[in-house]
Amino acid sequence: MSEAEQLSCVMKELAEIKKILSEVLSENRSPDKEFLTVDEAAEIMGVARSHIYRLTSEKRIPFSKPGGKRVMIRRRDFLEWLETNRVKSQSEVTSEVEQFMKNSRRTGRRPFKR
Repeated sequence: MSEAEQLSCVMKELAEIKKILSEVLSENRSPDKEFLTVDEAAEIMGVARSHIYRLTSEKRIPFSKPGGKRVMIRRRDFLEWLETNRVKSQSEVTSEVEQFMKNSRRTGRRPFKR
């Protein structure tokens, strides 16, 4: 077997290993998992792991540290925390202002009492 053929076989095997590894990783990152690792939380947010660690050290996001070692973040808590930092669109703000104005009709001014 020539060197080129050996290299071709190794490349095929490597491609198979990558495929299997990808399948295993996708199974481990199931959306049904109750707790996220720091890596999974960082992937969801699209930030670096260090950012998630900073958020936990500043106690800005809820987390658990079972055994005092590994940081685990409950998926539901994390997604709720993400939602609390949501910025409303201009149309949502306009709609809320219109609704507020409808509900707070002023019936005239009352005289100022001293």
